[in-house]
Amino acid sequence: MKTWRQNQRQRLLEDRAALSAEQHQQIAQTCLRHVAAYLSDCQPGVLGIYWPIKGELDCRLLAESLISAGWILSVPVINNETRKLEFARWQPDTAMVSGTWNIPVPARPEWLNPDRFLVPLVGFDKANYRLGYGGGYYDRTLAECEDIIETIGVGMEMGRFETIHPHERDIPMHRIITEAGMQLPEPQNGSAL
Repeated sequence: MKTWRQNQRQRLLEDRAALSAEQHQQIAQTCLRHVAAYLSDCQPGVLGIYWPIKGELDCRLLAESLISAGWILSVPVINNETRKLEFARWQPDTAMVSGTWNIPVPARPEWLNPDRFLVPLVGFDKANYRLGYGGGYYDRTLAECEDIIETIGVGMEMGRFETIHPHERDIPMHRIITEAGMQLPEPQNGSAL
């Protein structure tokens, strides 16, 4: 029997896949403008982005302007032994090979530690908890980081919930950006970054 989260994940992925190319492009352009605006106010450093799968918004479209502004980009690489993510330097001309689940990864990785990380969202809630694909890679990675990585969830408004019923091991995003703009978490037992 499927859990509430599994049902919602499946529904959201189906809804995302049902968007027309024009609808997806409009949402992506608006969301990425908000992402770019936020990052333009930040001190450039090492930024983790993601390789888009299953209709996720493609942050790689910002690569040239981010690199020109002084950002160093990295992409997550799944470490199958630790079941965590490691980050490898990436730019548009980086040679890529097929990694876990056929997600492209740099052929000759230069490992980096990002200061900020754009995290793909399937869904999210008002406390900035993220509904992903259920593998736990992001939460495991963030839970064991020695340094704080500012997490910026990137997704679509259609994925908004009052709550995703977070598990004890779930880690909320510091910010979430959708086509509607940026959301900070509503005050809970801590404060936003």
